[in-house]
Amino acid sequence: MEETQKIQDKKTNTKLFPIYKMFSWDLLFYYSIIYLFLTQAKNFSASEVLLAESFFTASCLFLQIPIGLLVDKFGKKNSLVFANICMCVFITILLFINNYKMLLLANFIDAIGYVIKGVCETNILYDSLPKGEKRGTLYSSIDGVGAARYYVIDAITSIIAGITFAIDPYIPVVLCLIVNIIALILSTRFKHIQSQREEYSKETARQYFKELREAIKFTFNSKRMLCLMLFFGLMSGLTYNLSTYRSNILNSINIPAQYFGVIFAIIQIMAGICSKGQGWLHKRFKNNTLSVLGIPYVASCFIIGCLVDSFGESVSNIVVILFILQGAIKGAYNVLIYRYLNNFTNRKIRVKLATIRNMFFNMISILISLLGSFLLKVTTSGNTFLIVGGICTVCMVLLLDYMRGKVGLKPEKYNKEDLKYSSLNEGGNLK
Repeated sequence: MEETQKIQDKKTNTKLFPIYKMFSWDLLFYYSIIYLFLTQAKNFSASEVLLAESFFTASCLFLQIPIGLLVDKFGKKNSLVFANICMCVFITILLFINNYKMLLLANFIDAIGYVIKGVCETNILYDSLPKGEKRGTLYSSIDGVGAARYYVIDAITSIIAGITFAIDPYIPVVLCLIVNIIALILSTRFKHIQSQREEYSKETARQYFKELREAIKFTFNSKRMLCLMLFFGLMSGLTYNLSTYRSNILNSINIPAQYFGVIFAIIQIMAGICSKGQGWLHKRFKNNTLSVLGIPYVASCFIIGCLVDSFGESVSNIVVILFILQGAIKGAYNVLIYRYLNNFTNRKIRVKLATIRNMFFNMISILISLLGSFLLKVTTSGNTFLIVGGICTVCMVLLLDYMRGKVGLKPEKYNKEDLKYSSLNEGGNLK
């Protein structure tokens, strides 16, 4: 009877996940206007906004281990519900913010929700899928559907956000809060996969730290996992910060605020199309998939930086096209990278690896945010993009060269350390 219920709970989770992701993967009505909202409606400088982003990522880094303990104590479902409550509180504070300390407080609460979601969401889906060689394919298929739906919704809401911002800058933020409340309600519908969970005690805390140490040791001993973690940190750190850089660039070339939503919508539509087509991309490029995604993305940042200060408004169309290219790449990347990271892992290690990968992301993201904040104080938006893009391009080329022969192999080509937490039938043999 318990086994039958467990199977039914897993089916419920896999059906609910794409719907949940559509509303909650990231904030809707938000990214196309938040830079303008903070700089125009709340009168913060561009440098202050980026510095607050640095505080957010630093908070994420600090919170990784404590939140890992909380997820172990309360379970993924309950933790996810709490995370969505945090996101609602974060948006509410933004509405009433009147000083920089409140902005930092809002970002800290956002960090709590963001870290919990990062640990729980992909694991809830992966734990709900049947073990076998098709598990990785199933994961990317279901996750890709949710991602594609999210990008479509995000495209629509970006347009609405741009239009409503021109009427009243507070309207899109209120709409963002409403969507987060919907996500909160949906998160309560997920089922616990394990029928019984251990009582929390000092013993389980010690066990958590023991397993975390094992996961850290595994990450640095497995060349495959270390490469993927480094790639994830660099690529995800850059994509996260670009949401702020992008708005700054569009503002610097005098794109009207009401067009921000349309541009972000086109970017998200392309991301949605490519997130659904990521399977074809992987089959087409196989071991070179991450190179095909990474190099054009970082290089486009460098190119945008070169163009903006030299030619200004005259190259606005080219800049927008490059932003759309970045959106397309991000759509495929966001599905594939989690598939690759989860392959050859089991439930015991996955949550701890999620903590470690988020630490890689946060450390690199902090560096990018701090660099951007400093550069915006001393130079132009174009030069900031140029320098950040140039540094990331060099790092990406060096990293991909180091990854050669370590990632994308057939299972029998990996060493024992790479497959330490795999039975070779949990995640497939794709990366």
